[in-house]
Amino acid sequence: MHCVTTSTIQVQWNGSSSCAFSPEHGVRQGNPLSPYLFVLTMDRLGHAICAAVSNGAWIQFRMARGGVPLSYLFFADDLILYAILDTGQAETILAIL
Repeated sequence: MHCVTTSTIQVQWNGSSSCAFSPEHGVRQGNPLSPYLFVLTMDRLGHAICAAVSNGAWIQFRMARGGVPLSYLFFADDLILYAILDTGQAETILAIL
C-alpha cells in the first residue's frame, strides 16, 4: 500500500499532461478497470518497443539462425522481453520501461 499511496501520477492525453495526483487506493484484483489499464499500458509499451526496434536502439533476438526476430510477447497478463545480451540493450529496455 505504501508503494501505491506515496507515488504521484500524471495522465497524458493527446500530448497534454494532467495535474499530478496521488492515488488513495490501489487497483484491486477483480476491479473492472484493471483489464483496461493493463491493455492500455501494454499497447503503449508495444509501440515504444517497436519504435526502439525501428530506430535500431533495440536489437531483436532470434531463437534460431534465420528465425523470426522477437522483441516481446504479450500473454493474458504477462510480458516476455527479448533482446541480445548486452549492457546497451539493458539500458534501452530500462529507459523504455
